[in-house]
Amino acid sequence: MENVLNFKWRKGVKEVSPAHPMVQNWLFTEDTEVEAMLAHQMAVVAEKSGMTANDLQHIFPAVLRMLKNDTAWSK
Repeated sequence: MENVLNFKWRKGVKEVSPAHPMVQNWLFTEDTEVEAMLAHQMAVVAEKSGMTANDLQHIFPAVLRMLKNDTAWSK
């Protein structure tokens, strides 16, 4: 199974980031690990479809809103 998330501790806070290069600089919190996994998987599909990181940056929050997600990433 591939590694879909990267973890880092900074000042006692767990930072989570998707492993896919297209979204690896997106930072999530421990409470939003599932959203980070979704970002990774969406990046895999987006890359296959020829989309860019910029495209994904606009689509990801819209998908979260459609899922009635209420995190900072859906704003």
